[in-house]
Amino acid sequence: MEAAYAAIEPPAPDATVRAQAAAAAPLPAPPKPTRNDFRCGEKVAFEDKYLQTVVGTIVRINDRTASIDPGDGTKWRVGFGLLRHVLDV
Repeated sequence: MEAAYAAIEPPAPDATVRAQAAAAAPLPAPPKPTRNDFRCGEKVAFEDKYLQTVVGTIVRINDRTASIDPGDGTKWRVGFGLLRHVLDV
């Protein structure tokens, strides 16, 4: 026995819907942080490969990465585009 099926075609969108979709352009992405945005001693955060947030202090600025000390005995070298500033409250 063959199973019957039905196909439904959605109605074609009218011109006003297409014009509204074209007018609602996405906002440009904010610029990625660069080396000039960070200084030694600042608190920063980033996600490790397991998507866990790591918070630490910048101890050294290199050309492409910053050396981060989270205070738990580990050291990280992280690209500037992955870092976020952390504010102490």
